[in-house]
Amino acid sequence: MRRTLTHGYATSDRNDILNVPPSRTAQNPQSNSFAVQAMIASLLGIAIYSSLELIVLIFSVFRNYRDLYFWSLLVSASLGVIPDALGLLLKYFKLAPIWIPVTLSTAGWCIMVTGQSLVLYSRLYLVALNTTVLHWALGMIIFNAIVFQIPQIIASYGAVYDCRSHFPHFFNIWEKVQLTIFFLQEIIISTLFIVQTIRMLGLYPERSKRRNNIMYQLLAINTIIILMDIALLSLEFSGHFITQTVLKCFFYTVKLKLELAVLSRLVSFVGSRPQVE
Repeated sequence: MRRTLTHGYATSDRNDILNVPPSRTAQNPQSNSFAVQAMIASLLGIAIYSSLELIVLIFSVFRNYRDLYFWSLLVSASLGVIPDALGLLLKYFKLAPIWIPVTLSTAGWCIMVTGQSLVLYSRLYLVALNTTVLHWALGMIIFNAIVFQIPQIIASYGAVYDCRSHFPHFFNIWEKVQLTIFFLQEIIISTLFIVQTIRMLGLYPERSKRRNNIMYQLLAINTIIILMDIALLSLEFSGHFITQTVLKCFFYTVKLKLELAVLSRLVSFVGSRPQVE
């Protein structure tokens, strides 16, 4: 396979300027229509803007800066979504040497996905009546972060710098595996949250109408989050790699904003304000 060097990018006939695994180059925005390029730039730009807006919103809403909920939201937005989106922009439009976007997008993805799970865990901490559930959920997050993200980091660099080896094939497989694992992880934590929230809301029978409204709203929010994850999985397994990675950044900013809505509804219902105004 012929390899050339273009503007600091290692390229080949199949693995072109995007520097993605060979089977993922069908959606090269520079070989597709302007609409595709505009879609990619727009969604990533919105993700960056929404993350900056979310950072401002977090500092304006939270009064206690020591809680896990605050830090998991802040780190996910600032060190997760923003680097990931910037890395994808630099990579897909060939604006920097390949090691810069690969490092940004890979680190951003790892922080973003684990940070999102910690956000789910920290709001579970607000309603969980059983500490065993909390310990089990945290252990699952730590285990999955180590076992599934370290190989993903290795595969990301290997697929770019050693495309003649088995790294591209391994990347294609592992991308599906780790995306599925983290999808299931979020489903499990969200399900635990719903169950624990229903139990907690049952402690307030005198507010049955408002309780039911909040339950429906929480179920709707979690359903939206699950549907976004299903959409990402569908795109991944159908081979639309670039669309999936771009939408992933956008969806995660939406998820983080929905998390603030979840917290606000719970705090408002129980009548206490331990973290927010």
